[in-house]
Amino acid sequence: MSTTETIHEVGSKIGMELRSGQVTAVGCTERIRHLNEMLHQARPNLELHRTRVFTKYFKEHESASQISKRYGAMAEVYRSMPIFIVEGERLLGWQGGKIRCNNFSIESHAHWLESDFDTFETRAFDPWQIDAEDKEELKEVHIPYWKDRTLTSKFIAQTREPNLLLNAGVVDCSNYISNPGSHFVPDYHELLKIGYKGYYEKCKELLEHMDKIDPENVGKRDFYLGMMQVCLGIRDYGKNLKAAAYAQAEKETDPKRQAELKEAGDRAEKICWDTPDSFAEALHAIWLNTMLLNVEASGPCINVGRLDQLLWPYLLADLEAGKETVDSALEWMEEYNIKCCNIPWLLPEGLAHCFGGYYRWAGGYSLGGYDVDGNDAVNLLSYICLRAARETRTTAPAVHVHIGSKTPESFLREAVKLSAEGLGHPSFFDIDSVYDMIRYNGAGLNGANNLPLKLIRERATTVGCVEPKIEGYCYGHTNANITNLGNILSLTLTNGILPEGCPGYGAGTRIGCESGDPLTFKTFEEFYDAFMRQYKYQINLCQEHMLVAERILAQEHQMPLFTMMTTDAIEKGEDVVAGGAILNSGPHYMLTGVADLGDSLEVIKKLVFDDKAITMEQLLKAVAADFEGYEDIRQMCINVPKYGNDIDEVDMLTSKALQDCAEYCATLKCGRAGNYSSAGVQPTQTNVAMGEMCWALPSGRKALTPLADTLSAEQHMDANGPLAALHSYGKINHSACTNGTILNMWISKSDLVVE
Repeated sequence: MSTTETIHEVGSKIGMELRSGQVTAVGCTERIRHLNEMLHQARPNLELHRTRVFTKYFKEHESASQISKRYGAMAEVYRSMPIFIVEGERLLGWQGGKIRCNNFSIESHAHWLESDFDTFETRAFDPWQIDAEDKEELKEVHIPYWKDRTLTSKFIAQTREPNLLLNAGVVDCSNYISNPGSHFVPDYHELLKIGYKGYYEKCKELLEHMDKIDPENVGKRDFYLGMMQVCLGIRDYGKNLKAAAYAQAEKETDPKRQAELKEAGDRAEKICWDTPDSFAEALHAIWLNTMLLNVEASGPCINVGRLDQLLWPYLLADLEAGKETVDSALEWMEEYNIKCCNIPWLLPEGLAHCFGGYYRWAGGYSLGGYDVDGNDAVNLLSYICLRAARETRTTAPAVHVHIGSKTPESFLREAVKLSAEGLGHPSFFDIDSVYDMIRYNGAGLNGANNLPLKLIRERATTVGCVEPKIEGYCYGHTNANITNLGNILSLTLTNGILPEGCPGYGAGTRIGCESGDPLTFKTFEEFYDAFMRQYKYQINLCQEHMLVAERILAQEHQMPLFTMMTTDAIEKGEDVVAGGAILNSGPHYMLTGVADLGDSLEVIKKLVFDDKAITMEQLLKAVAADFEGYEDIRQMCINVPKYGNDIDEVDMLTSKALQDCAEYCATLKCGRAGNYSSAGVQPTQTNVAMGEMCWALPSGRKALTPLADTLSAEQHMDANGPLAALHSYGKINHSACTNGTILNMWISKSDLVVE
């Protein structure tokens, strides 16, 4: 770096080099290195295939039921998917006609596409390429038809004060209504057992034997007929993949590649209707289903679950038969990694600021954990997957490692080696804590969902960032709401008025409740009670709005493939968005700024009430001024003990505040199947965007700067080393956050692994 260049300028230059294709081609074979290089050379781009089908189908079937239109349109999308095959690939199937394209949901995005229209290619966060002709078609044909029909447009029309929930930076549910279909783990046990043919036959039989004069069955005819059409659409897609592979093989001069293409075509046709018989077929089935689910929905984190358990029987049989080797299995997994990384996430620029990087976290999986009897479940494929992630160095799929008391040290060491690469995975999970979260998820504050322990052991997984799920059993939008604990604390200081310096909607006005004038509080407990009143007011407002969103989703946004992949939903004849899953939960709350809240509460308790070092009036004036002219008070605030240093007083106060917040969320009943909401601490990027909308805090944090990341201490405040920090984090009651918790710790590679 030259002396005239800033760190930001150098970072921007590196980013543009990556975008322009100046990358290292890595992987275990020449095939993988070639595919990896193609991935990184491609810029994210927009595909209009799904949009064209939806606009045409909905215009032609306006009188049909909503579920008929949704299911029929998706069947046609799958049947007519663009097909191309790149050099060297064997896991056929792309979500559009180009590498790294987004075959986006026009019915989710049309309302904001118009406002971002002129900045697709140039916007600061996640720019997109789009062909000029497609852009004009989007502007003239599709946006005018859909912009007032999107879920968000209907949400805004049907709620009071929607700007408070979308633009104020206190509680934000824009991701819930804009990105339905997320954080989902399909029932791959069933898919691999019966294939799409099995679902078709199941729907046909249920339809034939349905009591058509039972009021409970009204509408189920459209459900089953539409589901059968989707199965046939996927079958036809498989046939098209085979035809394209055979056509390309005819032009191929290399006999080995010619045979490879025909094998890939045969495999694609088979698994788009029937069941797999080999490791390659099962992996290809999982890839295609993952990709098709991402085309159907607009949300992120459509994961696989326990991939090493699902695919190990296939790989073991192939190893014993000599059809596969460890090296060939590694190559298959590395190709899968590259394919998953080709599914980018389309967001408006504002949300891209919160979730930037195009990451859709597609195809992520869990490794390790226990079997149904509580024994260690690590197998050879578990190690192969870790090695594949190290060698491809892709951001997707996310790798989750489930750790228990019986996990072998050799597996832990391999996981730590991957972590030391600095790629952001694997994530480490205490599997017993995951079990606890699952037992109480969606069951209310003092309830349990009574799922059998053997089922939990067999199918317990984690999805997205950290959310606990049961493969195939669960549905619920886990990152439905971002709750800014920093701003709620700020509103407590101002008796409900958002500070004028905040850039969000409502700055300078009362957007919260009158929780009490802090100058009148005699004890810290009075202040804490005022914070909880303010918190509950904001959560109640958000819950009111999210119930409306939940109803709109159930009425307007049925998802056939999600429903097909949900255990027993076909038997119930009910779409997942209307309650078809066995365990419905959420919408859930993501709490951001935990350490900012805990540290600020400790400052108020210690400086104002315990030590009486400053008055509440002095503190309020200093915070209101962003500490300008009050540096002496800011230093006093900074020097108060901070969460993350193994100091019981502040750690336990932080833990209590988080638990109180989480437990209140668990009391809120949801519309889908009468289950309950829950809280979690998952946001890995929103602390920056939410911090930019949050005024100064008593912790000493300056206005409009990032909040603390996930459950981590405030930046630079964990001064007693990683062991002390871990002791602090261990005092948190993680199980109270039944939607999962994240802790990010940054440790140098040399401290992690000694080769």
